[in-house]
This record gives sequence, C-alpha cells and structure tokens, in this order.
Amino acid sequence: MVYWLLKPIGLMVLYFLYKINMIGKERIPNDSFIIAANHQSFFDPIILSGMSKRPIHFMAKSELFKFPLSNWFLRQVHAIPVDRKSGIVIRPVRHSLKVIKRGEWFGIFPEGKRCKIGETVPPKKGVAFLSRQSSVPILPVAIVWGNKTLGRTPVTIVIGDPIRPDHFPNTSHRALSQLVMDYIEDLADKEVERIGNASENKESAPRYEP
Repeated sequence: MVYWLLKPIGLMVLYFLYKINMIGKERIPNDSFIIAANHQSFFDPIILSGMSKRPIHFMAKSELFKFPLSNWFLRQVHAIPVDRKSGIVIRPVRHSLKVIKRGEWFGIFPEGKRCKIGETVPPKKGVAFLSRQSSVPILPVAIVWGNKTLGRTPVTIVIGDPIRPDHFPNTSHRALSQLVMDYIEDLADKEVERIGNASENKESAPRYEP
C-alpha cells in the first residue's frame, strides 16, 4: 500500500532530475524473471522501480536498515537487507527465493556494489544461484548515464534478451554470473557508442558520474 502511495512522488522526482528512455521493453518476459543490472548510482534501483509496472524487490546492504525510519521505508519499498560484512546470506537468499517463486519481480546487481565508470569487479555468483534454484530466466539490463546537461540528465535503460540458466548446464555459478555481466557491459558499451555517434560534441561532453 505504502509503495503505491510513494511511487507517484518518486516518478515526479525522477522526471525533474532525469530524462529516462527505455530500449527493448518488448523483451521483458511474461512470466517470472530476475533483473540483473549494472550499478553506478544510488538511484539505479529507484529508476528501475519507477519505470516498471510492478514492484521490484532488491537486496540492500544491512547498514541502510539500522535507523528505524530508513528500516521502515526500505521494507515498504520491498528492499531485502543483506549483511555483506558477515557473509551470512541464508536468510536474505531464502527471502529472495520466496519472492521469485511467488512470481514477483526481483532485481539484483551482480557486481555487489556501486562501481564508477570504467571500474570492473568480478560479479558475485548470487544471480546465477538464484536463477538456477528458482528455474527462472535472468533479464540483463544496462543502465547508461548520459552526458551532463544544463537540464535533466539523460538515463537510458537497455533491456537485453533473457538468459536461461538451463542453456548452460555445465557452467559454474560464477562463470554464468560473469557471462551475464559481460552481456550487460556489452549492452552498455553499444549504447554509449550510439550516444557518442549521435552527439556532435562527443569529445567535449563528459560522461555523468552519478
């Protein structure tokens, strides 16, 4: 209930801050799936949720839940706390699997943290594990932050073709997660190239660092 009350406010804020474009919306499956996206900004989950017709459950670091107000708010917007320092993930994994098996939308950032432009980290194996345990496909999504402007900052969401884990039966969780991340990076690189080719001032317009 609170989620649907907050969503119009969130959309209004997003509209004034960003010019959001979505590519590949037709690739979104009709059945259950796991959204796997790159992560550069605190606003990434908010943007994805705002552009989705259904709520998306995301894992979030447990530090964000330590204050009563933030704990209440994050749970209302379907965030799932995970303690990255302890490495104990049984409870959030079980929670996530229940969400996925109920047919709800679940989102995960394979990198496990926000990464600056050009920063590369090995993806965690969680996205592959959750997909295989729930038998649902992975939907790769690239979030591409555009060039700085005097007005709204452009953000492009590029949706790729779903990846079914059963198509890679002999691939380890870590290798499958890397395959997913490589696909996401390829989607992002192609979109950056497209934007650059469309810009007359390609060299003078720096990428936005969220």
